[in-house]
Amino acid sequence: MDQRKEAVFRYIDEHHQEILDDWKALVNHEGSLRQPDAMHAEAEYLCGRFREAGVDCAVYSAAPEIPPVVAGEIGTGRPGKPVIFAGHFDTVFNPGTFGENPFRIEGDKAYGPGVLDMKGGIIIALWTIKALEAAGYDERPIRVCFCSDEEGGDFHDPAIAQFRRWGEGCCAGFNMETAPVDNSLCVGRKYLMAGKAVIHGVSAHSGNNYLAGRNAILEAAYKVIGIQALNDLEKGTHMNPAIVRGGTVMNAIPDSCELDFSGRFPTLAEVERVKEGLAKLFGESTIEGTHSEYTLSAARGGLEVTEEGKRLRRFVDSVSQENGWPAVGEVVLGGGSDAGYIAEMGVPILCSCGVRGEWNHTDREYALVESMFERPKLWAAVVLAMNGFSAE
Repeated sequence: MDQRKEAVFRYIDEHHQEILDDWKALVNHEGSLRQPDAMHAEAEYLCGRFREAGVDCAVYSAAPEIPPVVAGEIGTGRPGKPVIFAGHFDTVFNPGTFGENPFRIEGDKAYGPGVLDMKGGIIIALWTIKALEAAGYDERPIRVCFCSDEEGGDFHDPAIAQFRRWGEGCCAGFNMETAPVDNSLCVGRKYLMAGKAVIHGVSAHSGNNYLAGRNAILEAAYKVIGIQALNDLEKGTHMNPAIVRGGTVMNAIPDSCELDFSGRFPTLAEVERVKEGLAKLFGESTIEGTHSEYTLSAARGGLEVTEEGKRLRRFVDSVSQENGWPAVGEVVLGGGSDAGYIAEMGVPILCSCGVRGEWNHTDREYALVESMFERPKLWAAVVLAMNGFSAE
């Protein structure tokens, strides 16, 4: 075995308790994008941990009310192209949801807000860097970029700019999102686009003036069917008419109805197809005398499946098996991530590179403790072997 790899593996084995301590500390630093003050405090803490590891790291903040980004690089000036570890450190839970100091370990599982999604992955990245540095790694720079508002909508634009900035010029990326328990790596994620519509009708008494009315809810029902008809299940496009609000009393024909809907898309081409379909759907009326208006969010969070991304997955699988570890599978997931913004810079990137577990975004969220020690070894071995990926 390569001496540096031996040193990396030994370093991780000798620091199991410290890895767990860092994991616990980060999970207990609670916060979501709805608490920017908490996110700024957590960013300063996290930046400090990476600085201690030798990363030239900073907190990037567009404004006090906008959650910040922690990003930086170690090994600037090394000859190879950089690799990047990325992700987010906010969670969906408000602080205090699970009481004080919520991190806990029971058997082979750890629990707590963000223990899986995705604070475990950030600690894996930290200890991958620490182990490589301890072994004298000097072949290429290593970058990190972690935001604190993954699901921030338009609010997220400053973070997107940082992902693109730090991703540019990298030879490979590893998004430290939640990993499935079956050891698969994600090569694709779906774009999310949300929509809101208002359907306007004509109010009237449902007994005395029935024919004078134009039922907005009935027109909305046709829109719901039309939205659903834009599905393409074979391609993986899923439309979801989700919330309908309308009417006042049961003896009045409703003159207004609001409709919230969303879609998941494997490619931007599918986003454009659905946009065209929605324009036609809301531009026409089934019930004469009704009309509609609608808005759409930007399509975000997608990672399109590419041959380069699949090639990177195969490379990681070969490294894993060469070291006697299990095969690394391949999966496309419906949930979004920030990996796509790095992919936009021409960088092959894998998602779900973090700790393995299940049930993220719920109070059942757990992570497998052993994967906190397995994954730093895997990613360190991959970084050590990256010249082989670049040369393929």
